[in-house]
Amino acid sequence: MRQVSNLGIVFLCFFFLVSTGMHAQVIEKDKDYLILMNADTLYGKISSVKDRKLKFENLQKEKLTFTPDQVYRAYWQAKKKVYAPSYVENGLEPVPGTSPQTYQVRKAPELEATFAEVLVDGEIMAYFVSELHFGGSGGMMIGSGGAGPMIGVGFSKSKYAYALKKATGEVIEINSNANGLFSNNKKKRTVTLGRLINDEPELFAEFEKEQKYNYDVFIKYIMRYNELQRAHESATDSSRLFIY
Repeated sequence: MRQVSNLGIVFLCFFFLVSTGMHAQVIEKDKDYLILMNADTLYGKISSVKDRKLKFENLQKEKLTFTPDQVYRAYWQAKKKVYAPSYVENGLEPVPGTSPQTYQVRKAPELEATFAEVLVDGEIMAYFVSELHFGGSGGMMIGSGGAGPMIGVGFSKSKYAYALKKATGEVIEINSNANGLFSNNKKKRTVTLGRLINDEPELFAEFEKEQKYNYDVFIKYIMRYNELQRAHESATDSSRLFIY
């Protein structure tokens, strides 16, 4: 009887450990989480993400605020969005003599990263970044003191998608035709994306045969390129945490 009892205790302990582990995995799967620049992972709830501030509540109900230089990736599960720190929003400068236009991130000590929404993660990063556009309007204001000029200031926000290749630092805009990206000129299309994926010649050859060129097609090829690049990565490469 003692032997059976001991076996029962062992079984119950094993069952408890397994069920506890599974419960923890379920909790973590449903939670937002951050990967910090020191490689720690925090689970909890993201309440807001702005250019220079991320608000987060951890599992102990502590309210925390993070800046872009502290967070490597932020996974907002409820909104199905991923954020990363990036210099793309504030640091782009045109590369002279490129057509279609390409960009690079200027190197400046005072340049600060902002949180950018990640569309594709990998050797080629694709980001959404926001830009504010300010405008004014004039008119007359009439009150008890008489009539006088009135100036109203308004702003609008636009989102732009950029693709950045880590190895070269080259950046292209991928959701606008301003640089000839979706032009009927085949040479312009292939040159634009070719700057990013031509070191995978078979993939690039497939791209050249595409009959339709748009934002979705570009995203598809960037994702496939990143998959190919991951196959060449070492464990050391994948563990490096940088801001681009």
